[in-house]
Amino acid sequence: MKKCLIVGGGLAGLSSAVSLAKQNINVHLIEASPKFGGRAYSFVDEKSGNEIDNGQHLLLGCYYETIKFIKLIGTENLFRFQKQLEINFVTRDKIKHQLKPTELPYPLGLLLGLLNYDALSIADKIKIIFLIVQLPFTQSEKYLNISVEDWLIEQSQSRNCIKSFWEIIAVGALNSKLKDASAKMFIDILKVIFLNGSDASAMIIPKVGLSKAFVDPAVNFLKVRKNELSLSEKLLEISVTQNKAVVVETDKGSINDFDTVILAIPSYAFSRINEKNFIIENDRTDLSTSSILTLHLWLKENKLKKPFYAFIDSRLHWVFNHGEYITTVTSSADELIEKSQEELFSIISTELFTYLGINPENISRYKIIKEKRATFIPNKENLLKRPSANTKLENVFLAGDWTNTGLPATIEGAIKSGNTAAKEVQKYISSL
Repeated sequence: MKKCLIVGGGLAGLSSAVSLAKQNINVHLIEASPKFGGRAYSFVDEKSGNEIDNGQHLLLGCYYETIKFIKLIGTENLFRFQKQLEINFVTRDKIKHQLKPTELPYPLGLLLGLLNYDALSIADKIKIIFLIVQLPFTQSEKYLNISVEDWLIEQSQSRNCIKSFWEIIAVGALNSKLKDASAKMFIDILKVIFLNGSDASAMIIPKVGLSKAFVDPAVNFLKVRKNELSLSEKLLEISVTQNKAVVVETDKGSINDFDTVILAIPSYAFSRINEKNFIIENDRTDLSTSSILTLHLWLKENKLKKPFYAFIDSRLHWVFNHGEYITTVTSSADELIEKSQEELFSIISTELFTYLGINPENISRYKIIKEKRATFIPNKENLLKRPSANTKLENVFLAGDWTNTGLPATIEGAIKSGNTAAKEVQKYISSL
């Protein structure tokens, strides 16, 4: 049986492993940390006993690779699928505005839902609808050098349009400020969300922690099929002979019983590999990144009714309601990430009171999670650097949300990259 060594146990590595195991290709998966999941995992909070995520993720119906993955590992029932898009926006004056398509067939239901979105004036609604209608005729490649902000202004989107609608979508999807991200990536995302039917824009929310929803079932899928998995094993060096990887050195020993290798590691981790110049050009891995700030807050009394809220014109972007506790998410959080815990709590609790009326005295405790290198910034420079799954070595392939998936650094991007690398492995093995 042919064998693939996979380095990196995040969702990119796990999805490639599951895809190959399904095709009866033996997998040896190693992970440097003491857990699988990468940046998408959950853990038990010792004081409350709640299982909380390293970072809250909101999925979309257009996450087609992700949906196939959870079906394959048998966790589709652990997710709540919206029948159609429904987002509850909140303004600084505590007014809630719901964006929800009507029951009319797509796309009429979506367009009428936008017309009913009362956070915008009639003129702004028409501008947004006109932009969406123009998407099929918009060539995103023309806007590689233009920022999302400049493109929206060019499309006659008012400041209120941007603050009350586009910014929520863009910052959440790209984890980047509008002035920093390329419009090309944003246009490509909008086409997927708004032009693929009503299901594409609907939200998908995990009912359980990320480890139970994604990681543990994937690991079990591999174990049942007798694949080898190793934690706390760090890649040190790759030995190359005749343009092929022949030995992989780790801190636990040498590995040479493989036909192919998938490197499902972060871009910055390539600096640790001695033979990196044989694998991929140095500048391909030098990507600027952006952070995400997550706060879990336990409430004495929770009066929130909806599963999640989006904040308009706030340093806080999303609030997710878990009942006993809530989770706040700030994307592109570089301006906040270095602040102390006390400063961050003061900022977040002030926003929660201003927008949702949650009194700081109602917060019994909180836990802050900082992901300083959460995603790459999808600007022109980074988009042009993103490598394909193939490398300079004929039997070594890449996976990771930073590779050229055509998507931003999301769960969908990570899983798609893993599947792409697995297909390249199968193609290579079939040629032997």
